[in-house]
Amino acid sequence: MRGNDDQRTLYRTLHEEEAEYVQILSIVRGCRVTAGKMYKLYRNYNNPHIFEQGEMYVVDDDSKDNYAVLMLCATILYR
Repeated sequence: MRGNDDQRTLYRTLHEEEAEYVQILSIVRGCRVTAGKMYKLYRNYNNPHIFEQGEMYVVDDDSKDNYAVLMLCATILYR
């Protein structure tokens, strides 16, 4: 077990394969996330030939898997 995520120290990273969390800096209309909020990153390993490290997504404010956030929104990655 990893422990309490609230007491964890996060570090910025430029490498997507290391990232575990993402902070949304700015959003586009229709992207159901909140600017300024931190989201946990999840990975989908269903297409290993396309995404070696897994396709990253967040669970958005509507509790749905959102794969477009990293392409459409300005973000900062954390590990």
